[in-house]
Amino acid sequence: MTEEKTRTVIRRYRGDVANHTHDHHQFVLPLRGALEMDIQGRGGFVDDARAALVTAEDAHAFLGRGETHCAILDVPADQSEALDQAAERLRDPFFTIDPALHHLLRYVDARGQIEPGVGNLLMATALDRIAGDAPPGEPRQLRRALTYMEARSHHPLTVAEIADAAAVSERTLYSLFERWVGAAPMAHLAEIRMRRARAALSGTDLSITEIASAAGFSDQASFSRAFKRQTGQTPAAYRRGQGL
Repeated sequence: MTEEKTRTVIRRYRGDVANHTHDHHQFVLPLRGALEMDIQGRGGFVDDARAALVTAEDAHAFLGRGETHCAILDVPADQSEALDQAAERLRDPFFTIDPALHHLLRYVDARGQIEPGVGNLLMATALDRIAGDAPPGEPRQLRRALTYMEARSHHPLTVAEIADAAAVSERTLYSLFERWVGAAPMAHLAEIRMRRARAALSGTDLSITEIASAAGFSDQASFSRAFKRQTGQTPAAYRRGQGL
């Protein structure tokens, strides 16, 4: 049997409103702007931090904010079973974007097209992201905390704010992180920020000042110190080592 290719398209939205269903699963991945969506009554945004999975026959509506570009991936029938299994564990149709997916999306946006082979790579990366979204038995309160931290990592955050988003006490939050993550909440937040910073340094031409701000640091100097503590290199040296 011949393996089906992933059907992909870059779709542009500018104030468009639509409400429909289709008989296949579909990923909606952000390139630029923000797309407001309602999927089976769950509202959210596809933006620089979040993507969406629309499963077959799910009613969904969308509204473009300004000029919005998204990569649309229609899941081939021969990959639907794998996605069915992963989607059963996904509690929210909106999911955070990891560095690997972010890097690919920036590549697509820079070129304005989804080149041959890139669509299949996007699909594989998105499926990996969904499959790894929540380990079996992981408490929903922890998932809420992790999702909130991923989506808001570029903002100043406190343990109290994270605990409030997860609807638990600060003490319970620390216990959840100790058991399931193996690091304190703020240590994990620092890792999220560093992970995104490394991806931006190796995959974009943003200035180090811009990357520092996007990673949630107040200035470039504090970012550089934190980056060197974790990697042993300055951001500039790390970027040069990536061939940029």
